[in-house]
Amino acid sequence: MKTLKILFLASHWRVSLINAFQCDNLPVERICGDSDPLAPSFREADRYQILPFFSDPQCLPSVLDFCEVEKISALIPLTNKSIEFMAKHRVELEAEDRRLWVPKNRVIEICHDKWKLFEFLKSEGFDTPSTFLPGKIETSFPFIAKPRRGEGSNDLFIAEDCSELEFYIKKCPHHVFQRLIDGQEFSIDAFFDKYGSPRLIVPRERLVVRGGEVMVSRINMDINIIEKVKALGSSLSLTGPCTIQGIQNDKFYFTDVNLRFGSGYVHTISAGGNVPLMMYKEMVGQDLDSVKLDIKDHSIMTRYSENIFHH
Repeated sequence: MKTLKILFLASHWRVSLINAFQCDNLPVERICGDSDPLAPSFREADRYQILPFFSDPQCLPSVLDFCEVEKISALIPLTNKSIEFMAKHRVELEAEDRRLWVPKNRVIEICHDKWKLFEFLKSEGFDTPSTFLPGKIETSFPFIAKPRRGEGSNDLFIAEDCSELEFYIKKCPHHVFQRLIDGQEFSIDAFFDKYGSPRLIVPRERLVVRGGEVMVSRINMDINIIEKVKALGSSLSLTGPCTIQGIQNDKFYFTDVNLRFGSGYVHTISAGGNVPLMMYKEMVGQDLDSVKLDIKDHSIMTRYSENIFHH
C-alpha cells in the first residue's frame, strides 16, 4: 500500500485523533503543524513542523515550502481558523494534486457564521432554535449569546432576563442570541465522500461537558437523527469528516456544524467508525464500499487529561 504523508494543521492537543491514524497499520506518515512549539501532538506525531500564526503573511510561504520539500499528500485542518486559511489559499495549496480536506467555500461561509447557518437551516426546513441579531429579539427567555464566528465554548453567555440581555447586547455586539432549549445534547460524527454521499453517521449523547469539550459521551444510533443528518448533508453538499451538533427535545434541533473532526470524534472511530481508513482509500482511489463498519451502539467514552513534561 502506498504511504501517504498527511499534514495536520493546528494539531495542538489533538493527540488521540493523531493516534487514530495509526489504526490497522495504516501506511500514513502523521506530520503535525502548529504555531506552539510545546504542542502535545508533536510528541505523538511521526514528525512535526512549527508554523507561523495563520494571520502571519509568512504562514502560507512556510506551509507551501514545507509541503513541497516533504512531498505532503494531504492537509487535514483541526480548527476553524485552519479551515479558513486552507480555503483562502486553496489554489496554491492544492498544487501537485495535494488533497485538501475542506468543503467548498460556500459551505464554509454558511457554517462558520452562526447567523447565516440559522438562516440556511430555516430556509431549508430544518428545526433549529430561534436565533436573533442584537436589537431584533422577539421571543422569551433564556437566551444563549454566541459569537457569530467562533468555535468551542469561548465567549458564550446566558441571559435570563431583560437586564442581562441588555448587558450582553452592549458587551457583545457581534454575537447572535439563540433561544436556549432544554433537552439531550448530541454530537453527530459524520463522513461524506467526495461525491457528498454519507458513508458514516454516528450520533453521540453528550453526557458530561467541560469547557465546551465532551468528557463523557454515549453512542445512540437514533434513526431519526441519522436521517435528518443525511438530509442536512445533502442540502449543504457536505464532504469529508464533520461533527454536527444539536438538541433532542420534542424534535431534533440543529445548532452547529463543524466542518472538521470534533473533539469527541475519536469515540466514533474507536467504536468501529474507521474514518481514517476511508480517508486513506479515497485519497489513493480505492473503493470505499470495502470498508465494513460495525458501530458499537450504546458504547461509552470517558476522557481524562494527561501530562507531557519538557526537560
